[in-house]
Amino acid sequence: MNATVRYSILGTVRAVRGDSDIDLGPPKRLSVLALLLLRAPGPLSLREAVGILWDDEPPTSAVNVVHRHIGALRRALEPDLRSRTHAEHLVRASDGYRLLVDTSTSDLLRFRDLRAQAQLAVRDGAPEQAARDLVEALGLWHGPVAAGTSVAQHPVFTSVGHEFVATVKEAADAVLTAAPSLTEQVLTALRHALRNQPFDEALHSRMIAALAVSGRQAEALQQFEGIRRALAEELGVEPGAELRAAQHYLLKRRNTRPAETAAPRPVEAGPPAQLPADLPSFAGRERTLNQCLQLLPLQGGNRPPVTTAAICGMAGVGKTALAVHWGHLVADHFPDGQLYIDLQGHDPSRNPLDPAEAIAEMLDSLGVRNNRPYSSGAALASAYRSALSGRRLLILMDDAQDSEQVRPLLPATAGCLAIVTSRRRLDGLAVTDNALIFTLNPMSRQEGIELLDRRLGTDRTRAERADAEEIVRLCGGLPLALAVAGTQALMQPQFPLISLVTRLQDADDRLDALSCRDPRTDTRQSFHRSYFALDNGAARLFRLLSLHPSHDVTLRVAASLAGTDLRRTRQDVAELIDHHLLVEPVAGRYGCQELLRTYAGELSSRLDSAAERSAALFRTFEHYLYSADAAMALLAPHRGRVTVSPPGPGVRPQQFDSAADAAQWIAAEQHLLPELLRRVGHHPHAETLRRRLLPALKAWGPDL
Repeated sequence: MNATVRYSILGTVRAVRGDSDIDLGPPKRLSVLALLLLRAPGPLSLREAVGILWDDEPPTSAVNVVHRHIGALRRALEPDLRSRTHAEHLVRASDGYRLLVDTSTSDLLRFRDLRAQAQLAVRDGAPEQAARDLVEALGLWHGPVAAGTSVAQHPVFTSVGHEFVATVKEAADAVLTAAPSLTEQVLTALRHALRNQPFDEALHSRMIAALAVSGRQAEALQQFEGIRRALAEELGVEPGAELRAAQHYLLKRRNTRPAETAAPRPVEAGPPAQLPADLPSFAGRERTLNQCLQLLPLQGGNRPPVTTAAICGMAGVGKTALAVHWGHLVADHFPDGQLYIDLQGHDPSRNPLDPAEAIAEMLDSLGVRNNRPYSSGAALASAYRSALSGRRLLILMDDAQDSEQVRPLLPATAGCLAIVTSRRRLDGLAVTDNALIFTLNPMSRQEGIELLDRRLGTDRTRAERADAEEIVRLCGGLPLALAVAGTQALMQPQFPLISLVTRLQDADDRLDALSCRDPRTDTRQSFHRSYFALDNGAARLFRLLSLHPSHDVTLRVAASLAGTDLRRTRQDVAELIDHHLLVEPVAGRYGCQELLRTYAGELSSRLDSAAERSAALFRTFEHYLYSADAAMALLAPHRGRVTVSPPGPGVRPQQFDSAADAAQWIAAEQHLLPELLRRVGHHPHAETLRRRLLPALKAWGPDL
């Protein structure tokens, strides 16, 4: 029986028997051992070994070379192998080889085991033990994975390095929350990680917090200033939320007594039940609601529970109503209670809630009191995750500003469900946190009628069915607008619904008719809060789109309307889509909900000069003129070109790759040309379009 051999890969690749290093041979052999250690306790296939050991085309002898290195490693690891019948360290596998190691003989397996133990300790409510396990795990690292080998920079090894960085962050959070006596060990690991990740703001924020906790205020401030300058000079960005929270903690700490080290302690309290009241008038949304209800884990099934779901959509589309209704339907599945937090992302009178404030508020709701300030936003988030550990909670986060505000608030416990609502798309949560995104659209006609039934009573809506359906249409299917309209009808039962219809049919009066004195439920004010979150370019495009006679446009039409290049227009369109002020119902075509279009027209008439509006219309007219001319040049080249001068500045005519593309464009767009002629009036090319192009286009499109 050979003496135990211990292997290292977290730094230099080593094999040690007793107290002596084993001579492992040349660098290529070290690389083979590194691959075996990486894949242990599983097998390393010959195909993978050859693919990693040779970056370029491997030689024809590559498999034989690997076999020879394996044989040499066997002799080095088991010099008495010839006197035995079975290998005890390196054995054949089905399609390669396997190194027989466990957590006592492999530093990588021990590292991963300690990290797993720490995660279990957090779930069991033992954060101090988790901190000790994580610090011990970090102590196993002595440099980059497989340092000195030819394969150290291969992605399979650099990905293990990412595990180190993630563990450093976990260790810092655990130590700063529950085991401050281990701060020096964490500082060493943070410095090591920052050498390889110099722009990782999360690492810097934890370094600042650890320095502050250890009493090095000046060094902590220098750390913040150093990363702030580096971000500005190298990347051209300002510090993010975590770094700003760390700076805020430092500045606050200078004016308070040193923090005490007692951990948060729970107090007696019943389960929180904070969901707002379910709306008696909730209606429709059956398809989306069924999808939401299917997210709960199947009883006895293997499907993992979904932790986060986001309900996104335009202002007034009923996101909160759906989230609250869903929450009440599934509340019984979460015996530890329900939390509700208003993130104030688009509140008319308050700033968006800082994530640290939201976490503190939810900890308070969970009955967790702390008698010391937390060292950083990261430490506070760690305390929050610890408080959720082992609990089954429903957490409704309403009106999120963006993904960055939400991410620190997401539970890490599988038994919890976070429901987020936002006017933004929150795609980032789907990418980084596996969140499911539900985009809520305006109600269908039937759903809108059902909502009015609930508010006005079916007797009234059935007696005036046609007018009720017209109210739904004029409100664009928006639940908020329908609620306001229904309330007005309810408060004036002596007036028939046709009187409300008549007022809503006047586009100049429509938003006034759907307004009320409460800014939180006023339709126009609700749109305001989305509009004022836009950059100037996107806001201007949003206003100018109201001048176009069609309800949807292509990117080139939008560019011509705004007079901007395609790249800038694409960015502005993307921002409008992100805020749900624009939709893309068909690939490449962008449209606006009817009430939003009315609102954009109000803004444009007030904020855009007559000259600017006229110039936008003229550019749009020329877009269609030159596009139509180019289309006819492909479809009827014998007719000759109508336009001879180049388009004006800012005009982006459509480009066609084939006659089929040109015919498709004419079928989709030619109906707009008469209305554009009416709107531009005395444009120099108006007669050219009217007399020469329109007759030619008739042959390709019957609408003219």
